[in-house]
Amino acid sequence: MLKNYFKTSIRSLLKNPLNSFINLFGLSVATGICIVVYAFIQWDMSIDLFHKQKDEIYLTTFYVDRDGTTHQYGLSPTPIGALMRQDFAQIKRLCRLEYSNAIVKSGNDVFQESILFSDPEFLDMFTFPLKWGLSSSLSDMNSIIFSEEMAIKYFGDENPVGRDVLLKFGEGKGKSFTVSGVAEAFPQAHAIDFDFLINFENFKFSDPEYLLTDWKHFVNATFIQVEDPENLKVIVQGMNKYKALQNQAQKDWAVNSFAFEPLTTLHENSDEIRSDISDGASEEGRVVLSIIGIFMLALACLNYINIAITSATRRLKEIGIRKVVGANRRLVIIQFLVENIFITFLAMVIGLLLGVFIFEPWFDSLFDIGMDLKLFNVNLWLFLLSILALTGIASGIYPAFYISKFQAVSIFKGSLRFGKKNPLTKVFLAFQLILACITVATAIMLSQNADYQSERSWGYDQDRGLYIEVADESSYVRLREAMFQHPDVLSIAGAQHHLGRRISHEVIHAPDRQYEIRSMAVEPKYEEVLGLNIISGRFFKENSTSDKQAVVMNESLVKAMEIEQPIGHVIKIDSIRYQVIGVVEDFHIYSFYDEIRPTIFKMAEEKDYRYMVLQVKEGTQQSTYEYAQEQWASLFPEQPFEGGHQEDVFKFYFEELKGHTKLLNAVAMVAILLAGLGLYGLVSLNVAGRVREFSIRKALGAQLGNIVVNVTKQYIILILTALAIGAPVSYLAVEALMDLVYKYHMPMNFGGIFLSVFLLVIVLIFTMASQVGKVFRTNPVDGLRVE
Repeated sequence: MLKNYFKTSIRSLLKNPLNSFINLFGLSVATGICIVVYAFIQWDMSIDLFHKQKDEIYLTTFYVDRDGTTHQYGLSPTPIGALMRQDFAQIKRLCRLEYSNAIVKSGNDVFQESILFSDPEFLDMFTFPLKWGLSSSLSDMNSIIFSEEMAIKYFGDENPVGRDVLLKFGEGKGKSFTVSGVAEAFPQAHAIDFDFLINFENFKFSDPEYLLTDWKHFVNATFIQVEDPENLKVIVQGMNKYKALQNQAQKDWAVNSFAFEPLTTLHENSDEIRSDISDGASEEGRVVLSIIGIFMLALACLNYINIAITSATRRLKEIGIRKVVGANRRLVIIQFLVENIFITFLAMVIGLLLGVFIFEPWFDSLFDIGMDLKLFNVNLWLFLLSILALTGIASGIYPAFYISKFQAVSIFKGSLRFGKKNPLTKVFLAFQLILACITVATAIMLSQNADYQSERSWGYDQDRGLYIEVADESSYVRLREAMFQHPDVLSIAGAQHHLGRRISHEVIHAPDRQYEIRSMAVEPKYEEVLGLNIISGRFFKENSTSDKQAVVMNESLVKAMEIEQPIGHVIKIDSIRYQVIGVVEDFHIYSFYDEIRPTIFKMAEEKDYRYMVLQVKEGTQQSTYEYAQEQWASLFPEQPFEGGHQEDVFKFYFEELKGHTKLLNAVAMVAILLAGLGLYGLVSLNVAGRVREFSIRKALGAQLGNIVVNVTKQYIILILTALAIGAPVSYLAVEALMDLVYKYHMPMNFGGIFLSVFLLVIVLIFTMASQVGKVFRTNPVDGLRVE
């Protein structure tokens, strides 16, 4: 019986190629999109879960009061690691991690790189197998372990074990290390990694003032490993003795309690843990992509239902014969469901190929996240089976029940008026149009938002700015003298911190609460060079001793602290009192993803300058930048040049924004196509059931206008009603999406909604016009002929 059903399915596919194409196209594309959604969610949820001992590893965290609420932090006081190792026998392994920058020199290659300082247990706790060398070499203070990427960068494909490299942590602080290992390529789904790995004790060499017993200093992370999770309860209870030590040493960071975050949930909860070592989970991405997948499946299934019913008009006699020879309604339903599952299986196979070889690589190229979709994965095939069951039943159950109810007598007498009145299919089409309207409106308004954000003010003049990283005061002074010789340089300022590159964090003590703020130490000319907007008061004055005890606030800090008269207001940071001398307009530091937070400027000492910021004449940015590179190579041949255009500090953000727009535009095109095909199916169904009626009308002299009215009148009201519902729903949906994804987006308006409605109307008009033309071209004799 099943074999017969499969033969019937294949014959039906070949007999109706257009309908077959529409069905397979919609379901396969929807399946391919769902595979991309699965790949992204699977990638995001598997971050750092490749470590074999992941269930035993925990990050040490603590809770402090900030801005009137309690927040969890992923940092840990420097001394706590050594004390925990000494006090708790339940801890199997412990490692501290600290990231820093250094100049790495090997032969003629010199680059500024990120260095990870770690305890030797790091490679025993985490699964980073070595391609060459021994993991135990991390115990050696003079050994360095490369990532595979860095090994290729410096040494090509050769084994570099035994080679020497020089690390310079600052002026006069260089140390030679021997390459003792190269890690294998890291799995794509990772947040914790390293470029260069050296023993933690080397941090004292990189920073002579660094004290392992200093409770005021925090390391990036302290991980512990315990064999039995029950042991963690004992450790948590014993952590209370460290609270007094921490709170006595640094009141700004008075700890409420210590806690431990499992590595298995660290990435997932990272957004709720401040300053942790892991990247936050992309919850917004999961939600948006899941909605897209559901929308596409719904559109494809609704489309399939209408097309399936349409194609059944050519199988009425087959159904009648089956019933005459003994098939009851149940068998007819089973037949159509089996056929439908066979078709959806074919669509799943095509969708799998589309998803793996076209959609997933294209999506990955948009965002460069390194998704690694493996075909031989049990979870993937379970997901595909669930998609098969869902689409097979959801798209086939109504057509099967609808078609199986026809009586053989009505079919053979020709009294069946198939497809003339079927309100449920119209409801399906209306729902399709609403979903399509939402999708198209989202794509249009995200494109508009991308244009809006490209023109949005950053709060300063980024277009004419350049920046250069400097090693110390001497480097800054020498380079400044050289750059002032260039005629296109208008002004120069030094800074310890710089917008888009580096900031610091401090705590303001108020009578009722503590405010964690961003802090930037800069030269008085910094405001002039970058074009920050002073809205009240002033910026710092050159050579002003009193301004060393002054700060300039941004608007957000004034609002957060509810200061009515900020000029002259006194704040306390780390027991030092500062007077507010000015307020600057809010500005963006990293990107528009990053919410503008309370920030202050302080006056930096020249010895602390680590950035040179330049304002140049319009149109001379590139030539001046190249001149800066030449001067740097002449003055500091042993140091790599690190700098850039200020307008490029948000480059990654705008690239990602373009990716969002391209993705939604592609999805919108598919949604429009599926909606058009859905209407095509429904109008075809109506026309197929009214062939004789239209033939009689034409024989009696009906003109094109009369046919247009008769074919479209019932759909005009349907379309207008669906779009009247879809437009406001689209507005609310897009607004919710914008608020979810973007901290700062364009003001909502109905322009994009009206444009999406207009596009859909145009597509639907052309779709109906194709059916009207088909009716008008049909010879009425053919329609009136009775077999």
